[in-house]
Amino acid sequence: MINRALLSIFRDSADVGNSLDFEEGGPGPLIGYIMDSFAPEASYTQAGLRGVFMVADLDEAQMTELMLIVSRKFSTYPDSRPSFL
Repeated sequence: MINRALLSIFRDSADVGNSLDFEEGGPGPLIGYIMDSFAPEASYTQAGLRGVFMVADLDEAQMTELMLIVSRKFSTYPDSRPSFL
């Protein structure tokens, strides 16, 4: 299995962000899970724009898991592209 360094960007809408804000613990536990599970080499969150940028070495299973998490919880798909960090 090949790992690929990918820049993944995902943003959610205001409606989805508001729903996450009012879940128990807010979005923190979800973002924490993503950071712990995928161990990005670099990451940046934009709370005001409800966006996450991260660079991580992901194999196919991890790419699939990230896509499933982001699509279910953020109602969007991550925009992922090769990174040469």
